Amino acid sequence: MRKAALKAPKAYSYVRFSTPDQQKGDSLRRQTEAAARWASARGIELDNSSYQDLGVSAYAGDNAEVGMLGEFLGAVRDGTIESGSYLLIESLDRLSRDKARRAVRLLEDLCDSGIAVVTLADGKEYTKEALDNDPMGLMWAL
Repeated sequence: MRKAALKAPKAYSYVRFSTPDQQKGDSLRRQTEAAARWASARGIELDNSSYQDLGVSAYAGDNAEVGMLGEFLGAVRDGTIESGSYLLIESLDRLSRDKARRAVRLLEDLCDSGIAVVTLADGKEYTKEALDNDPMGLMWAL
């Protein structure tokens, strides 16, 4: 009996900016191209179902509750997005600008679910292991 082949990890892009006016600028292109470059450089498939919260503030966590980030989190919870996948974001403030403890909890929940969160601006990769081994790195990132 053959064992099922392990699936190659996938990367998912999450793009967010706060105001509709920013859509006229460079933010969407910049964030989208950075995700494509990262995935291509590592030979990882970038899923074409990009998650975008365009003109959605992350200050009160709206993006994680009713926005496309919330959709991503739901897909992680129900197993549609598998453990071992990557979430590509420009920087941690794309994920959350909420209170520090809520922002940390969101990042920890993703990592505990087996999702590696990659900040494209500085190339950092946040995983459960990385957070366990260097908790101060997270504090400096905030």
